[in-house]
Amino acid sequence: MATVVVEVDEDLLQVIDAQAADSGRPRGEVLAGAPRRGLGGDRLSRIVAGARQGPVLSEEEAMALAKAELEAVRAERRQG
Repeated sequence: MATVVVEVDEDLLQVIDAQAADSGRPRGEVLAGAPRRGLGGDRLSRIVAGARQGPVLSEEEAMALAKAELEAVRAERRQG
């Protein structure tokens, strides 16, 4: 396994830390697994495709959308 250094903004770090806390896994493990999971899987692909067709989102709108999607995934996991 290779080590890669990345810079992550504070908002995204909060999302990563929340997912780590919810799953009981360390931050690094959550971050390393994100590309494998496709950062939300099919849901993210649909969001990106929709964003390309629609208006450009501001950084704040994009973060709000990402947080809403994370909450939706958490709700699905709690039900499933």
